[in-house]
Amino acid sequence: MKDTLINKIVEIIKDYRSEDLKDSNYNYTIDYDHVLKWILQFNEDDREFILSELLHLLPFSYLTKENTLRILSDFEVYTNYLNYKTVQDFLSETKFLDCQESGKSQKILNGMINEALQLKYNYNINDCGNRQVKNWFYVDDVLASGKTFKDDIINGIKDYGIDKFKAENIQIIAPFIILHQWGRNNVLFSIEKEIGIKLKSNLHFFHVRMIENNPHINYFNKSPKFNHVYPKESEFGYEVLEFVENSCGISYEMKNSNFAFRNLSFPVEENFFSNSVNRIRYENILLEKGFEIMNRIETIRVPSLRPLGMTPPSYKTLGTGSHIITWRNISNTCPLVFWWDANDWYPLFARKH
Repeated sequence: MKDTLINKIVEIIKDYRSEDLKDSNYNYTIDYDHVLKWILQFNEDDREFILSELLHLLPFSYLTKENTLRILSDFEVYTNYLNYKTVQDFLSETKFLDCQESGKSQKILNGMINEALQLKYNYNINDCGNRQVKNWFYVDDVLASGKTFKDDIINGIKDYGIDKFKAENIQIIAPFIILHQWGRNNVLFSIEKEIGIKLKSNLHFFHVRMIENNPHINYFNKSPKFNHVYPKESEFGYEVLEFVENSCGISYEMKNSNFAFRNLSFPVEENFFSNSVNRIRYENILLEKGFEIMNRIETIRVPSLRPLGMTPPSYKTLGTGSHIITWRNISNTCPLVFWWDANDWYPLFARKH
């Protein structure tokens, strides 16, 4: 049974960072032995369960290059959304933002989208915006806390001129491979506060996968799916929170501890994990192993580190708990058990730093 599960997992994730195999700094091949080496680090009684639940989650969690680029480069979606008659009309009034350094995800994704534009529409990014620019196109792989996006957009609007941006009613099209619901909401508020104008009607988010992780249950978020790793309240969880506060170099008052644990009323219907019981077991195993990894670190120098993935350093929580991986990389907001590659831990998805 275990061998069958491993082989099926390999079949799904076999292209993970395959483009990096020629890089001498990347020494992982996604095959049977690789997955076996990773799973043997878990308690024997948990191994088959973890493999089985992971196999259930991967079709929703693992994003292949082909499917991701098909969605990101479907410019009919953006064209119709902004009521243009043709894709070419939309592209002629759209500027592709290029805010990041060489080698960063935005430049790489812009390059991939450019190839798709040429194939599908006989258009080049360099040809875009040849009329009066009315739209800014900002693509990236992940919006989690949203700091990079927020800083880029604030700087872009200030450089352009806040009054000019407002008068010309510039529309920002922001597609992400992975979009965190909580981060999206927070970043909109932060940008509006900084530039002093309402931006909701000008900023349009798109995504390949949305992580529904907003813990605020209200009129606007009545029934979150919580399609991430988000454990229920436990004594062990409180032990981890105490460890985080005392061991992660935190010298300020932490916040959001009231959101450290999942509200057990949600999700109302379990559509991500195989069932609600397996969700609890899976979440607890990943929390325990992630905490074990953190305990192996002699001195934690990154205040954002948590067993279930990095998070804003002021958050007294167990981690972001993302459970979406792309063919290019894994976010450090995912649980440590998947990507940590030090302190005698072998990663399933070695992270490109």
